[in-house]
Amino acid sequence: MSVHVPVPQERGPSPLRAEQVLPLNRRRLEDRMQDLGDLYAATQGGPSWEVTRGRLLFQRRLAADARRPGFALLVAEMCGTRDDTPAGGTVQAAAGTRGAAVLTGCAYGFPVTGHASWWRGLDRYLPADLARLGAQGRLFAVARILVAPEVCTRHRAADWNLARRLQTRLLADHGAAAGVTLVDRTDTATLTALCGWGWRYVEEDTAPGAALPAFPWRVLTLVTR
Repeated sequence: MSVHVPVPQERGPSPLRAEQVLPLNRRRLEDRMQDLGDLYAATQGGPSWEVTRGRLLFQRRLAADARRPGFALLVAEMCGTRDDTPAGGTVQAAAGTRGAAVLTGCAYGFPVTGHASWWRGLDRYLPADLARLGAQGRLFAVARILVAPEVCTRHRAADWNLARRLQTRLLADHGAAAGVTLVDRTDTATLTALCGWGWRYVEEDTAPGAALPAFPWRVLTLVTR
């Protein structure tokens, strides 16, 4: 998982904006793939060619992950216009169209089980307690949380923070005892944002007794309340 965190803007997200969090099934996902690509592009920084390439890669990975058993995607929407968009946010409605649905974030993932192919070789690096949860069908992999930059840097501990709302709903909808995610070890911005949203590092980077090369990901877990 990765989250782009540029310099925070002066305006911050408000609990009164009241984004509506909704699930999308696979058919609706296909219909909204363009919008989701726009959301990705609007929440990233860097040169345009890099954003364009990243957008295509994001859409390809999302389409591939959508084929996994138990895949689930949540989107956050609110009604408004471009003038109502939080700083660093995105609007997928036509400019000046009032009352149109505005896409402000998304999160998706899938159950971790002992019978399906594991995500990015995750089974080789899970501690025993999380591996048991996976075997029981109570562990959910959160593959991506995509939100406006200020959600990553401000009010991260608040229950109304959009990223927290998305991850909490995603796990609750699947009755998961815990969530798990993988982050590139060098991606300090994403690691900082996730820790602010309640995620914690697991103690082990490798399975007990495994003689493996250095794992390129950090493993984080989120225990449900």
